[in-house]
Amino acid sequence: MTFFKHFGAPFFFISTITFAQVGINTPNPQGTFHVDGGKNNSNSGIPSAAQVNDDFIVSKTGNVGIGTISPSVKLDILTQGTPSVPVAGIKITDGLQSKGKVLTSDDNGVGSWKRQSLELVVGTMGNGYNLPFKLDFSYYQTGSNIVLPPGKWLVTVNILSVNNPNSVLDGDDYIWFRSTFSDSQLFAGKSPDVIGTADKVSGMLQGSVTAGALKYNIANGQLIVNNQSSAAKTYWLIVGNSEVVGNPNPAVYLDRLGGSNWGENIISAVPIQ
Repeated sequence: MTFFKHFGAPFFFISTITFAQVGINTPNPQGTFHVDGGKNNSNSGIPSAAQVNDDFIVSKTGNVGIGTISPSVKLDILTQGTPSVPVAGIKITDGLQSKGKVLTSDDNGVGSWKRQSLELVVGTMGNGYNLPFKLDFSYYQTGSNIVLPPGKWLVTVNILSVNNPNSVLDGDDYIWFRSTFSDSQLFAGKSPDVIGTADKVSGMLQGSVTAGALKYNIANGQLIVNNQSSAAKTYWLIVGNSEVVGNPNPAVYLDRLGGSNWGENIISAVPIQ
């Protein structure tokens, strides 16, 4: 019994050390592992911001702090810099570093320095829609679409409008049309992901046009799409919501509006914050 009593005491002592906070250059550690590089922290209480500027800490949750004793993420660096007097907090020398490069990750999150480039997504143009010269507040599918990953995107739409062959328009015959994006090719309602009040790209075509002639115009604009899902999403270009002035022949229409047949037509997008 005497042997086990003596063995139990040192075993309890070792366990206490295992779960204790460890401080280097400080008798007052503020985390599981705390290094006071300048050995300038107080012996009790919470050290000041100036004192922890040279500190390194590992919190009980496994977060690492440099220049802070309260890291809120896995690596939290505080340099005490300000907007007017910034102080660099990170340097990565991997052989690819040079002026103007940005840190870019691969599919696995491994980062390396690369030249800054604009991420551009380009849509696929469909067959378009023959939009008649008549008052119609409905939208119609063009078959054109763009696939956007999660996030907020500035989408640019460029649409050529041209009358159908062998149509005639008087000088006061005029159509104004609108375009936006739908969540599905099965219906033609505006996607709720198109945000803000600038949610359409509009254009027009006005006569006069004589028999056998064609008249052209360009609709160009931008709108914001915010894909809040966790996966890439397809947005379908819809056209319509048209207003007409004059008394055009009902056989006149905008030929294959928003389709691939016209080289001027394109949908593109860039990510925004």
